[in-house]
Amino acid sequence: MLPEFDNFEVKNRWQKVHIDRFLKSGWPSSKNEEWKFTSLHHLVHKPFKIGLNLNGIVESKSAPSIKGANQLIFRNGILDSQLSEVDSDDLVINNLLDNPSASVFLNQTKLKQHPVYNLTLGAMRSATVIDIDNASSKQTPLIELFFTGGLIKQSSHPVVIVRLAKNSKVNILETHSSYNGLSAPIIFIELGEGSVCNHVKCQVADLDSIQLGLTLINQEKDSDYRNFTLSSGGCISRSELHLNLNGEEAICHLSAIYLGCKQQHMDVTSRLYHNVANCKSEQIIRGVLDDRARGIFQGKIRVAPEAQKTDGQQMTRALLLSRETEADTKPELEIFADDVICTHGATVGELDENQLFYLVSRGIPLIKARAMLIEAFLIDTLSQIRAPELKKQAEYYIQDWVSKSTKLSSSTG
Repeated sequence: MLPEFDNFEVKNRWQKVHIDRFLKSGWPSSKNEEWKFTSLHHLVHKPFKIGLNLNGIVESKSAPSIKGANQLIFRNGILDSQLSEVDSDDLVINNLLDNPSASVFLNQTKLKQHPVYNLTLGAMRSATVIDIDNASSKQTPLIELFFTGGLIKQSSHPVVIVRLAKNSKVNILETHSSYNGLSAPIIFIELGEGSVCNHVKCQVADLDSIQLGLTLINQEKDSDYRNFTLSSGGCISRSELHLNLNGEEAICHLSAIYLGCKQQHMDVTSRLYHNVANCKSEQIIRGVLDDRARGIFQGKIRVAPEAQKTDGQQMTRALLLSRETEADTKPELEIFADDVICTHGATVGELDENQLFYLVSRGIPLIKARAMLIEAFLIDTLSQIRAPELKKQAEYYIQDWVSKSTKLSSSTG
């Protein structure tokens, strides 16, 4: 059984194309190489009704809002204009579904067979477009995207497109605190020449929900994109990012932390495409797993024949707090140029008992000692966040998770 489409009407003909593609392929199983570690085939027996309205409250499971932020609040995947608040002359917000060129723009990607891409584009009720042009401004606007919903048998499919004009700057905080049974957001970000984007995503949804996030990035010449993703919510979570370096001297720094407990399944997947010469990318991934959680990192760097002088670095590490956890890593390098610097590495380990003993022997309680070591393990990833107000939000959720995890381990150990 697949998502129930009989409770809504497709608004555009091109949306039906995506729905039909999804219905033809269905949910991917482990036989699909891209979904080898995160099969969704069991969702065939778990139908969801697509959310059609704003019913559902804004949950309080979030860090305090940032003062002065431009807030866009989505409930069940639909922008709630009454709760949202935008106060910046540098931002122009529209609905892409009102734009006849929508199908042309959305079909520029190479994800025509991607299940989340097809399902969400076919089922979305609105697509919010944010245009940013603040090259002459000294202030960097902050956009806070908050996604929520309260019905476990519903699915939500928000689409947000952010376009940065030449030499523009923006800070983006993306928070997912949904109680929907399935949440499948798509975020597009297009960086014009010389633009800068600091982007932090915090996925802290309810543990009964399924989170399938897809982020698509295009970078032009001299652009600078920095992304940090935190995943700690959802019984099944996949945070997937596809990034195209399309202009020379473009730079991207990607960092991610996944925190899993109980029987959570956490998947971080990245696809970086160096399409032109003289670009740089860096990825730092950290995972902490407890109880019987499973964590996956799949990272692919593709260097095109024209992309000489590419510098692509990738490193992932996982920390296991329980012998019943599992961490899988699948790094890939696909290089068609000969003048490049590309490396990848991976490690999996446990808390250092000697370090833990040392801290406890100095009078530090066991709970605090464990928390200190976990936070030290994650600190280099957090250091990648440039905007202080965004870093503070990520730290809030990490400290909350670490505190709960160490207390639980201490009481059951």
